[in-house]
Amino acid sequence: MDQIPSIFLFSAGAAIIAVVGFSVVHRLVKPIDLEEHKGFLDAMLSIVGTLVSILLGLLVAAALTGYQSVEQSVDSEAASVSEIYRLSLGLPQESKRKIQDLCVRYCNQVLTDEWPAMAQGHQSHKVLVTAALLIGEIATLHPQNNGESNIHAALITAMQQMGDCRRQRLLAMHSAWTRHLMPVLLMCSAIVLAFAYLYVRRGAVLHGVLICLVAMALGGNLGLVFLLTNPFNGDWKIQPRGFELNNEILKMLHDSPELKNSFPNERITTTTKNTK
Repeated sequence: MDQIPSIFLFSAGAAIIAVVGFSVVHRLVKPIDLEEHKGFLDAMLSIVGTLVSILLGLLVAAALTGYQSVEQSVDSEAASVSEIYRLSLGLPQESKRKIQDLCVRYCNQVLTDEWPAMAQGHQSHKVLVTAALLIGEIATLHPQNNGESNIHAALITAMQQMGDCRRQRLLAMHSAWTRHLMPVLLMCSAIVLAFAYLYVRRGAVLHGVLICLVAMALGGNLGLVFLLTNPFNGDWKIQPRGFELNNEILKMLHDSPELKNSFPNERITTTTKNTK
């Protein structure tokens, strides 16, 4: 292992903070009469603990759903670029070449330029320009027959899906709901630990171990929410596997002599050049 996973660091940090807080409370706060207040403490801890556990469970589920949605969107974006490349095979030679070149460039720039920039919270201007050129090339096509018209309609659909998916991942990069909710989650976790501090005044070691376990569970859940809501940064950042596969396959197709020789238009162009 090159480094400790962040989720373990969140849990360990929460445990250390909880144990330090317990030590301070155990030494400075006057012991309470548990026999007199035990019923009240049990009821309050059950209510607060249940509310916090429900809140954390809902937020973890929502964060996981959003993470999976962004991951699927990235795969759909890569699939749309690949679809554009394949559909362009039925276009005239000049349009086909331009669209395929832009598809290859788009995948390469997403990998080398935009993904590192997204880890810093930015998008790539190069990818934006390439996407605009690709959209312009498709939008200005003039089909010459029914077959090209069908291909053009399919290209527009794939182009729209590509743009929508890219927009979704850029919006996910700037999501602010974690920053708004994290203070509330921290406050709720602190309240649960504060209630736990009020219990057993004897057997401090066992009490400290139990509080440590509770803090680890709370810290792990908070860390999970944080990591899932930052899909392009951290240990769990989404990887552009679809674009990596595209980059490999499209370059192979782009440079394939078998594919080039399978189109009459290219053979005619090559023959004419050789004759001249």
